[in-house]
Amino acid sequence: MRLFHCDHCGALISFNAHECPSCGVPLGYVCKDRSVRSLATTSDPAVFEVETEPGGAPLWRCLNAAWGCNWMLPAAGADVWCRSCRLTRGRPDESDPAAVEAWITAEAVKRRLVHQLDELALRIDIRSTATPDGLAFDLVYLPGTGGITGHTEGVVTLDLCEADDVRREELRRRLGEPFRTVIGHLRHEIGHHFWKRLVAQTDAIDTFRQLFGDERTDYAAAISRYYAEGPGVWNPNRHVTAYAASHPLEDWAETFAHYLHIIDATDTAAAHHLVPDDRAARLASEQVVTLDFETILEAWRPINTAVNAIAETLGAPIIYPYQPAGIVIDKLAFVHRQVAAHTERDNFYAVD
Repeated sequence: MRLFHCDHCGALISFNAHECPSCGVPLGYVCKDRSVRSLATTSDPAVFEVETEPGGAPLWRCLNAAWGCNWMLPAAGADVWCRSCRLTRGRPDESDPAAVEAWITAEAVKRRLVHQLDELALRIDIRSTATPDGLAFDLVYLPGTGGITGHTEGVVTLDLCEADDVRREELRRRLGEPFRTVIGHLRHEIGHHFWKRLVAQTDAIDTFRQLFGDERTDYAAAISRYYAEGPGVWNPNRHVTAYAASHPLEDWAETFAHYLHIIDATDTAAAHHLVPDDRAARLASEQVVTLDFETILEAWRPINTAVNAIAETLGAPIIYPYQPAGIVIDKLAFVHRQVAAHTERDNFYAVD
């Protein structure tokens, strides 16, 4: 993610900031700018305007501001929740402190995901009667249940127990996974949502089947077999993760998630001047889809190596335990091409 600076004093500010830590000016994320902006108060204490745009469109804070959301929305509209929070149709009981804490964590991660999708111009329509194939999130807190996280027809369900570091680490070890994060879950499940829109509704379906396999094979049977028999021997030259080998649709979702990991991490490294200046500007999120994927990968490889080496020197686990190779690179490049081609389509959603 690129860096954000206070419009008022120029200090570095975080993506989730409500107030500048240096000058104290109020801050809020403005969707149209895809940026955290400095805010000025108005005669109405609940209404703000962007400080550098006096007399501009009035804004107010998302109703979930008390739970950490710093996103703004037009005060002239009827909405009370921001663009990201409106995607959540199910959230846990507010009387349970553990559930609320997990929900706050998940929402912060979801805002980062929505920001990245917007940066990549991947259209998000909120699920409604007008857009029945739009997107919605159910954030569920049912400790001890398991098997909740998933995607069905545009609805992403997240088990909020994944926000518990101890619980998530236990699951990671039990399932033999080298990498398990909340944002990884959301990026994987959103990949299922975008498969239909980036692949199935395009003329790239045959290329997809050549790379990933035939998605029409029995999905339920494949997943049941994976959990009953285990992943088998993982070949990192063919699948980005062991789970990706379970079914072509899971291969797509895992590859899509790791594509977003690589894009976001590379963008962040460029923002922190860890990429040579002649490459950094080209790797900004708004421009990244204009590059070939090999260029992105060339920038990513030394970053990944360095970050993992630094983690080891600090006695921490390796941050990102993957190095794309073989046909996995072709699959990541396919995802990249489909993301890049998306903005050229007039009709993103199916007519029917």
